[in-house]
Amino acid sequence: MLACGTVLGIASDQESQMHVERIRFDRVFDVRERVKEFSFEEGGWPVYGVSALGLGIPREGATYAVAFQERGNWGTVVGWRELSTSKVVLRRSSLAAITQPLPFVAPLLPGVFAVVDNPGASKAYLSLAALVLLGAFAYTVRAVARNRRAARVLRDADVFTGTEVMP
Repeated sequence: MLACGTVLGIASDQESQMHVERIRFDRVFDVRERVKEFSFEEGGWPVYGVSALGLGIPREGATYAVAFQERGNWGTVVGWRELSTSKVVLRRSSLAAITQPLPFVAPLLPGVFAVVDNPGASKAYLSLAALVLLGAFAYTVRAVARNRRAARVLRDADVFTGTEVMP
């Protein structure tokens, strides 16, 4: 599903890009408040079935700067900011990014204690536990950095128009 807004800029680094577009929600319709889904029209072009889980439903007639991981793909929205305010809303908070890998790490804890109590325990288990912990840490660092970059770019969204924005 492609957005039909004005491209405000691209925040990029070696591994990822973030596309920021100016979207005017001329008309917001088909609102399903419980599941945070809506459709909208901008400049006569409708966009259907947008999931705004974690973001809320936009105000009709308002203009937003919207940060996408993939240009125009509403499934990859990182966050947005209504341009008449300074409040940035992110889809997933940094706290949620930190706690998301916990279900993968928690089952390893009893095994770590068993290995500590038994000196002849498997080094393979410790290697696996270290690898899972390293992956969880890398995921968390990347997600928090993405959120910080999105918040910075969205705060500055009203000062650039169609230029590339470097983080």
